[in-house]
Amino acid sequence: MENKDKLEIFYGRPDGLGNRYEELLLLSNYAVENELYFKYYWNNTGTWKYSNNFKAKNIEIIDIDYVEKWPTDNFESSKNWREFISTKDIYHNENVTLNLDIPANIKKYVGVLVRGSDRIVDNIKLLPPGFQSSKDVENSIKLTEEYLITTKQSLPLVIFSEDSELKKYVSDKLSKFDQISVPKIPSMEQAYQDFVNLISAEEIILCSKFSSFALAAGLISNKKVVKFYSYSHPLLKRWKNDFTNFPNEKQSYEVNKLNLPTYRNEDQTVSVGNKFINSYLLPVKVLEKVSILVSYNRSEYIGFEENLKILKKSIIINMVNVSMFLQDCKKIIRILKTEKNRKKLINELILEAKKSFDLIGYKSYFLKFKPFKSYKNYYFVFINADDLVNNLSFFFEDHYFIGAVAVFNDFENERMLINDIVYSSDDFKFHFDLYEDSNNSSGYISFSKKNI
Repeated sequence: MENKDKLEIFYGRPDGLGNRYEELLLLSNYAVENELYFKYYWNNTGTWKYSNNFKAKNIEIIDIDYVEKWPTDNFESSKNWREFISTKDIYHNENVTLNLDIPANIKKYVGVLVRGSDRIVDNIKLLPPGFQSSKDVENSIKLTEEYLITTKQSLPLVIFSEDSELKKYVSDKLSKFDQISVPKIPSMEQAYQDFVNLISAEEIILCSKFSSFALAAGLISNKKVVKFYSYSHPLLKRWKNDFTNFPNEKQSYEVNKLNLPTYRNEDQTVSVGNKFINSYLLPVKVLEKVSILVSYNRSEYIGFEENLKILKKSIIINMVNVSMFLQDCKKIIRILKTEKNRKKLINELILEAKKSFDLIGYKSYFLKFKPFKSYKNYYFVFINADDLVNNLSFFFEDHYFIGAVAVFNDFENERMLINDIVYSSDDFKFHFDLYEDSNNSSGYISFSKKNI
C-alpha cells in the first residue's frame, strides 16, 4: 500500500495456539506483500493463556494480559481485515516461525492428534464448523485404525490431546498398535511441548473432525496431515496443508473434466472478494491496467467491489443496478418495522455504511450509473452471465473493455450460456470455476484480454 512507514495496531484473538498462528500468518502475509508493519498484541485476556514463542515477519509481538475496554479502532476491526484478509487461504510459508528448538527425533513416530474439551458437542442437530459429536470421535478412532492397517504403518504412535482422559481413551482403543511417549521438555508449557512434538512427527493423523492446532503444526513442518472428513465449509477448507484424504474423497463435479478452461499454475492471479461468501480469480495484469469497475451487481453484498477498491485504491466503482445509500435506507426501514434492539442494530448498520462510504467514495455510494455506456479508460465488468451474453457484442467491440467476472446460479440450466461466453472470442483468456460449497451448481467465469 502507499504508506510503507505506517505502523498499524492489531489486538489478537485470545484463543488457542492454532488460531493464533492462523491469525499471525494471515496478517504477516498481508504485511509482507504490502510493505506494512504491525504491532500485534498477543492476547491473554481470555481463558486460553500462553507465552508467545512465535516470530512473524513485519510484526512486533507484545504480550497483553488485561484490557479494560476492548479497542475498536484498530486494524483487527477494519473491513479490510474482517471481510477479506482474515478469509484468505492458509498456505505453508516461512513468514511465521516457531521461536523454539524442535527436539531431534530419537525415534521416528506418527503423531495422532485428538481434540476434546470444548470441541465435542452433543444434542444439537447442526454442529458448528470445526466441532464434533461423540459419535464423530468414535468414527475418527475407527478410521485411524483402518488407515493404520491399510497403509501397514510400522512406525510407533504418539498420541496428543489437551484432554488427558480422552487421550487415554484413544490410546486404549488403539492399543494393538505400538505406542511410545516422547520425553518431557523442561521449562516448556505443555501446549508448546505437544506442538513441537507434533511438528517432529513423520506424519500427523487428525483423529478429529478438525483442529487448527494440528494443521498449524503440519504447515510449519510441511508434513502430511491425514484427515477423515471433507471440508466443505469455507472456514475449514482455507487450510491448504499437504493432506492425505482417507477414505479418498470423491467430487460430484470435476472442473477439469467439463472441457472448460481454467487458469494455469503459471498464470499470475489474485483472489478478489470474501472466501467465506464469494471470491473470484482475476489476472494480476487486470489489476495493474484497470481504471474503472462497472458493477451490475443486484445484491446487497458488495464484497467484490470493496475488495477490488482495497487492492487498487485508484479504481473508480460505478454501480449500475443499485444505490448503496438507498439499500442502507431500506435496511433501516426494515429494522424499524420488524426488529427488536432497533437502536443497536441501526448503529451497527450506520457504522458499516460509513466504512463502505469511506472505502468506495461519495459517487459510488450514493449514485447509480448508466448501463452499457462507453468509457475512455480500461474498464472491467462484474455481471450476471445472462446479462453478459445478451450484450457480448457491445463489450467485445469496445476497445476499452478489458474483461469481466460473470456469475451464474445453476450450472446445469445455464450450461449453454456458459459455453457461449467461454468460446466467444479468441482475444480473451477464460477461467471457469464452480463454488465447492453450493452443491457445485453455481460459480463464475472470469476473463480478460490476452494482450494487456
